[in-house]
Amino acid sequence: MNRRLPVYLLIDCSESMIGGGIESVRQGLSTMVSKLRIDPHALDSVFLSVITFDSAARVAVPLTGLVDFQEPKLITKPGTALGQALKLLSQQIEKEVQKTSHQTKGDYRPLVLLLTDGQPLDDWKAPLAKLGKDIRPRPANIYAIGCGEDVDFSILQSITDIVLRMENMGPESFAKLFVWLTASVSSASQGVGESVEGKFNLEKLPDNIEEVKAKAAPLSDGPPRQVFLRARCATKKFPYLMRYRFDPVFGCYQPTKSHRLSEEEMQGSGEFAMPDIASNLLNGAPPCPWCETPGAGNCGNCGTIFCASANDHSDVTCPGCATVLKSGPQGESVSFGVRQSGG
Repeated sequence: MNRRLPVYLLIDCSESMIGGGIESVRQGLSTMVSKLRIDPHALDSVFLSVITFDSAARVAVPLTGLVDFQEPKLITKPGTALGQALKLLSQQIEKEVQKTSHQTKGDYRPLVLLLTDGQPLDDWKAPLAKLGKDIRPRPANIYAIGCGEDVDFSILQSITDIVLRMENMGPESFAKLFVWLTASVSSASQGVGESVEGKFNLEKLPDNIEEVKAKAAPLSDGPPRQVFLRARCATKKFPYLMRYRFDPVFGCYQPTKSHRLSEEEMQGSGEFAMPDIASNLLNGAPPCPWCETPGAGNCGNCGTIFCASANDHSDVTCPGCATVLKSGPQGESVSFGVRQSGG
């Protein structure tokens, strides 16, 4: 049997990836596998695994040859359990990667491609005892790619000394990323026999990605940069996600966008508990993506958030518990707790 090149993809499936981000990853992964399948070197040696992480880490696809690889269904859920993902990666490498013995040569050192767009919400330091950048010999060659504006690159630099930044999270930017990833895996599959100590020279970075060479400072403490709220359309009862970004000038969260959710994505809403956020920190709400109603309301009975216009004073039936909510006179606003999702 030929020596294998294990390639592990660690994919962030947290709520902040919803919309164009996760869809671009789905398309990019599909294209990547298709391209590698027509590369004889990759087809002969590359074995691919996908580990996803949100509030928990999961093996979406165990280490599998390209011919038999089946693309996983990527579903966004609350939370960013990067620490769990690293721990699971370490366990999978120990279990799946064949070691060299006196009788036979084992697999090549694994290539790990970590893709994340946020900050971990669990213990990410403990796994560094096995996967940190200072561990020798290295169990894997790890390349961490931070996407967007909310990545703590100092954390990624604790994992590996090869950290990349991709600020633009548009579809074209992700397309370039996966073209580069595909070319790099293909190149690695051709050069493993000549690599020194299992190190690979990846392809030239595209113009939308840069290497983070200087030591990054940890993100400053303070309010979370983003807040996510799960809601339902009051008319159609369909779920959606509201995204807010902190405005340091006004000291509150400004609505940025809302995204449609499937019922399958909504099922993960209770897996990651977050403290409520005070309503007076939220400056309005983005329009409902299902019916375009501006604004939102909150059911005092079950906590469901739903779309509601401030100019509509008619009674509303809560789409969560079916309680009829009476519209009262408009008086002085009182702050109350709003159920927050995990981001």
